[in-house]
Amino acid sequence: MDLIDQNKPCPCGSGKLFVACHGVAGSWPPAQNRDLYSVLTERYMELVARTHPTVGGWPVATGCNLVQARYGAALIVHLVHTGHRGMHTASQMTELNRDQVGVEVVTTRNRTSVAARMEVLFRPHPKDMILVFENAVDPGGNYNIPWTLLDTQLQEALVKHEHVMGLRPMKIFLSHKGADKPRIRNYHDTLKLLGFDSWLDEDAMTAGTNLQRGILQGMADSCAAVFFVTPNYVDDNFLATEIDYAIEEKRKKGDLFAIITLVLESEKRKGAVPELLRRYV
Repeated sequence: MDLIDQNKPCPCGSGKLFVACHGVAGSWPPAQNRDLYSVLTERYMELVARTHPTVGGWPVATGCNLVQARYGAALIVHLVHTGHRGMHTASQMTELNRDQVGVEVVTTRNRTSVAARMEVLFRPHPKDMILVFENAVDPGGNYNIPWTLLDTQLQEALVKHEHVMGLRPMKIFLSHKGADKPRIRNYHDTLKLLGFDSWLDEDAMTAGTNLQRGILQGMADSCAAVFFVTPNYVDDNFLATEIDYAIEEKRKKGDLFAIITLVLESEKRKGAVPELLRRYV
């Protein structure tokens, strides 16, 4: 269900049907009675209702305040969860600077890194939502946000909120050398007590499963990968593959995937951290 009937006149005043003007394939215009807060929250409420129709108390959908900022043509929105739908506040537009945003111009390629900086700047609660739209504000201050971009970011926010609501399994991939398995199983058991579903090869893969495909699927199903670097850990063969897969998942999922490297001692010796993992120690 869309916010505006696709077969009714577009609210931009063009005289065209909405589907042929600013419909799902187009952008949301600065239309009468369609303020930014209403468009964002109603669109998200519709997504939540379709995906989790029986779950109540959903973050942002049950009430939030709007904080907005601008950097050139980019629009940054922080929806602050309140849980009170009956009333809300909307801040005045704030101008951000180069030091805060970290780039000269917000683009499709750097939007994820900009969003990460906004997480640091705004310090949102897990129930909040940060949205970053490039080329969304024209010189007159009017909004031009593509539906596809909006829906993509709302879907990403939905996944984060599913974690907050306990609806999405928190699986963690445990990368280790076979010789360290007894030691790693202790971590596996502890994580299980904390509510995490750990991916351990001997438990996760059934007999006959192709090892490389099993590793790839295990990484795709996880929200984090932990690399246990001991003196036995050598960056070769399937361990090297696991590192590559983890970095690729981090690139695709951004903040939804974490890479953690633990350096463990054995007989007073430490493992050598592979170069690609050094930034995650």
